[in-house]
Amino acid sequence: MLAGNLLNTDFKPLQPDSTISLALAKMDAWQSSSIPVVEIVTGTCVGHVLFVDIASFADESASISEAHIRNPIYVNESQHVFEVARLMLQHEVRLLSVVDETGRYIGIIEKKQVLEALSIMLNIGTAGSVITVQMFKADFTLAELVHLIETEGAKILGLTVEQPNLDDSLIRVSIKLSLNDTSAIVSSLQRHGYLTTTENRNDIYQMDLTSRADELMRYLDL
Repeated sequence: MLAGNLLNTDFKPLQPDSTISLALAKMDAWQSSSIPVVEIVTGTCVGHVLFVDIASFADESASISEAHIRNPIYVNESQHVFEVARLMLQHEVRLLSVVDETGRYIGIIEKKQVLEALSIMLNIGTAGSVITVQMFKADFTLAELVHLIETEGAKILGLTVEQPNLDDSLIRVSIKLSLNDTSAIVSSLQRHGYLTTTENRNDIYQMDLTSRADELMRYLDL
């Protein structure tokens, strides 16, 4: 999913001559401590204003340019939602400007839109189950995992790979499956030397989804 698919074009960014009072009002309305600043005539992303830079400014009728406008943060409409999430995390913003191929501002993406997109991509709301396989990074072969799983009549709905400890050679592969009963798949994987650290039946699966959703919320809770 690309940034252009998540556009919010209703949002009106600040302009360099916007007042501090307007900036504070927008921050309150959009529940964001950062608001993009755009030169409307040219469509250029000028920068962004942070709450900490204007909250204590004595004269709220002054322009944000008189306070402080930070460097622009934006993503191209053709970039992937993963890059959007990375930039939001890196800069700790809830709203991110989006530009077209010419560099012109075309809208924003909200944090909640990124969360919804990632939830869809991870198939969180789709019926099924999740198994987690732990292995050494050097042993990770997606083709073999897919073959073993599909041989047991299941389809892979989603897959994520994480390295819990960056200094460790172990990785954890979480696989969303189309079946609720994973016992045959787990047995097959274990026969082939895989360590399955999670087996989700219906009740466990629901808790797992809740946990993963909570983790995702915390991941993007800037």
